[in-house]
Amino acid sequence: MAFSGSRLVASAAAKLLGQSRQGFKALTGVSRSLLTFSAAEGHSLRSACFSRSFTRSMWVLCSKRPDTDLLNGGVVKLTDVNKTCSCCGLHTQGDKELANFLSKEIESEKDNLQEAPKLKDFEISTKGAEVTLTRNFDGEIVTIDFNVNLSVDDESMDEESEQPQMVSRPRFTVELKKSGGSSLSLNCSFTGDEGTTGGEEEVDVFQIDEVTLHEGEGEWQESSYIAGADNMDGTLYDLLMTTLEERGVDNDFAAKLVTLSTSHEHRQYIKFLEDLKSFVSK
Repeated sequence: MAFSGSRLVASAAAKLLGQSRQGFKALTGVSRSLLTFSAAEGHSLRSACFSRSFTRSMWVLCSKRPDTDLLNGGVVKLTDVNKTCSCCGLHTQGDKELANFLSKEIESEKDNLQEAPKLKDFEISTKGAEVTLTRNFDGEIVTIDFNVNLSVDDESMDEESEQPQMVSRPRFTVELKKSGGSSLSLNCSFTGDEGTTGGEEEVDVFQIDEVTLHEGEGEWQESSYIAGADNMDGTLYDLLMTTLEERGVDNDFAAKLVTLSTSHEHRQYIKFLEDLKSFVSK
């Protein structure tokens, strides 16, 4: 009976909970213990649910912002919308200024671009900074190769220009290849002379630096001998220059090669500016 009475009292007390605090004080020790346990369990359950829900919400939010720690009193950091574009890339103020400058520079360089000259008897092919000229001379293949990288220097200002003219004078190689496969390679460079002196004598605008002979179809190897022009007999040097002249490689050709190289180098520079602008704008 005592146990049954306690259950009845506990049931009645549960209905009156929240309406009268006096009723709670009048309960028996057993009923009070039961209600206290029930209330504590309910409070713990509600607190646990709320805490878990709140923690998960904060975790989801923080997981999207790795540099944010809201649970430790951090502050949500928002991305500066002025530094983003439709590609979702980050662009600094420096990037914008560089891109704007490149746009103007590209237009200016295009306005000053000169057309490449035609070289008689030679076919021209290009690959990036490399240029190859080819012709047939009585069954002999004449090939001239040069690269415009780091070949530009400043010419002194003339009366018609307010700024120094950029001129490309690359080192170039002339290869004379016979039908049997053997070839003669002559590495040449520009001397910087104008081609004439105060008298009637003509001065070479380019010179031979090195000479190499290749036997068969094999390419140049480290074991191949190179003859330096500085240690070469003067008569032999003059005859080799005559050999080049007979194949169309003379002062007039060299002057056109400078114009061709300057034009090609300028085009490569413009392409570099365009590629750089594209990179910065990504």
